[in-house]
Amino acid sequence: MKLTTILDSMRLTALRGMLVGFSVLLAACGGGGGAQFASGGIVGTGSVDVVSVGAISALGAGQVAVNRVRFATAGAAVRLDGQPATEAALKVGMVVTVQGRQLPDGTAAATSIDFRNEVQGVVNGVDNGARTFTLLGQQVRTDQLTVFAGGTFETLVNQYVEVSGFRAAAGDLLATRVEIRSSIPVGASLEITGPVGLLDPVGKTFVIATQVVDYSQIAGAFVPASLANGVVFHVRGTMLTAGGRLVANELEPVGATVSASDVAKVELEGLITEFTGLASFRVNGQLVDGRVATVTGGTVAMLGNGVKVEVEGPLMQGVLVASKIEIEQDSDVVLDGTVDAVDLTGAAVTVGGQRIAVTATTQFEDRSVAAIRNFNLASIRIGDRLSIVATQNTSGLVATRIVRLDPSATGTSGTEGKAEGIVTEFVSVASFKVAGSMVNASSATFEQGVAADLADGRRVEVEGVFSGSVLLATRVVFESSAPAGSASIEGTIANFVSLANFQVAGRTIDATGAQITGGTAADLANGRRVQAEGTLTGGILVASKVSIEDAPTAQALEVEGPITAFVSIANFKVAGQTVDASKAAFTNGTAADLADGRRVAAKGSVVAGVLQATTIEIKDAPEAAETSVKGTITNFVSVANFVVAGRTIDATGATFENGTAADLASGRQVEVEGTLVGAVLRAKKVQFE
Repeated sequence: MKLTTILDSMRLTALRGMLVGFSVLLAACGGGGGAQFASGGIVGTGSVDVVSVGAISALGAGQVAVNRVRFATAGAAVRLDGQPATEAALKVGMVVTVQGRQLPDGTAAATSIDFRNEVQGVVNGVDNGARTFTLLGQQVRTDQLTVFAGGTFETLVNQYVEVSGFRAAAGDLLATRVEIRSSIPVGASLEITGPVGLLDPVGKTFVIATQVVDYSQIAGAFVPASLANGVVFHVRGTMLTAGGRLVANELEPVGATVSASDVAKVELEGLITEFTGLASFRVNGQLVDGRVATVTGGTVAMLGNGVKVEVEGPLMQGVLVASKIEIEQDSDVVLDGTVDAVDLTGAAVTVGGQRIAVTATTQFEDRSVAAIRNFNLASIRIGDRLSIVATQNTSGLVATRIVRLDPSATGTSGTEGKAEGIVTEFVSVASFKVAGSMVNASSATFEQGVAADLADGRRVEVEGVFSGSVLLATRVVFESSAPAGSASIEGTIANFVSLANFQVAGRTIDATGAQITGGTAADLANGRRVQAEGTLTGGILVASKVSIEDAPTAQALEVEGPITAFVSIANFKVAGQTVDASKAAFTNGTAADLADGRRVAAKGSVVAGVLQATTIEIKDAPEAAETSVKGTITNFVSVANFVVAGRTIDATGATFENGTAADLASGRQVEVEGTLVGAVLRAKKVQFE
């Protein structure tokens, strides 16, 4: 049976998105170049002993790097969205499924490489503050590793895009690559993947997240029998009705059609969902048992829903038995400067006097005029302009992303960034460099020192926002010395989540095994001053001793952080503290705004271990500042209640351009500027487009 025949009849996909188990095809049969499969798994003349699912981090001549594994691609069957393609179609940031054979020298040879977009269509809204955008009912998040091709985040509105990434839940996607088309292709396909909900077999509709799908145009004989609530489907259509329904012309089940046989080595990257403990959670929908795994990049206590991880181990009877779980923490150092040295043997590059290590997972992209497709460490030359995103570990900085820019290129204004290292080229508080980044700290707050302490040779950590290539510092922390294997940190606790996760002087602390003096573990909370001693592991100080330096306070308590374990207004947690806000006064929002993930400050008194809040302040960072959204109006109720780009708008106090309040209606294109209060954008200006 030919592979094309199988695909036409079954429309089988490789492991992507919300799959259940590893669904794979192997182009292995001789003669016609096809493959056969049976319900028990893959069969054919070729063998599969390694599968890697994740974002492409680098490309080379005849090679592709995914999850630390560098695959030789000669002879591999490449498929994009179910169609045959060439290796040249593969791009950095694409989430792919690579199957292959392990070679004796530790490398691997790919036999198949499969890619499928998670969603593609026209962007109908962007939220500049949250750096998210919406299309086809999906909210797409971006981060420092998201690759934008053909444009930038700022150019997304009304553009046709193809998005690859990892799903945290239905309608919630973390983009790894966003392909922006300058014009909408003729007959452009609208596609979406996710679990089916609200299935109406009579009306022939269902929803994926908030996108309504109309499949009435598909003949009954071609509607998959597996169509049911909760089953993951890929939907393809070419039009939206006036009501915003996606008219489907193809429905394709994703996942459990065929299950792979046992695989000796699996590398899986994605976001954790359905976490109940180490024994049972999912990554990209794949069931994982992590009880015997070694956890790196953090601690076991940090694992939970939404955490980005890379999991390695064998696939046994449909379960990935993890031998290693690596927590992929957000990169917190951003460097922009020229190359001083390149060390191919030691796998490192030096920028602005700062040495940055390169690993097998470092993402490479060339945005200079050279535009080398197979850009990697060997392509970098002294004097090149690099933009680097990195993390700090015990041995120094480790690059997660390296982008080569033209020398005259400007940075991305408005992007949050950090730089840590030795001060160089000091001119004034408004002009100096840290790790190659130009810094202006004239408006910064200083910790463990004052502005007058700035000088060449001082080690600092800087946080702020880029304006072009200059980091406008909001916070400067003086450090006594470079992080080493052992460290001692003193300061005030912030961002307290649990004993295993809080910060002091900007450093994450895990005190689960620490000796605590001057109080008990129960005394640890935001605002308490402590000294922590221990060993730095993966950028985290694993404390052996924590000394509480201020006397235990009275029962009055203030906590700040994201809400977790929300049950009701009278029962939720902030920074690990149970809170009852049933009698609290609210600012910047109302009780209706309380939900998991919302950031709040709660003040009150502790009674029987529960903080009886007297005040609750909604303090979501992106929503405390001026912001703007663009897109199509939806869910219009009144001038005080409508939605743009997933954001609720109140325009009662706004000024209007190119129209009036009477012109507001669902379907109108607008740009809204204003201030976020709670979950509502209080518009100052509404411009019709």
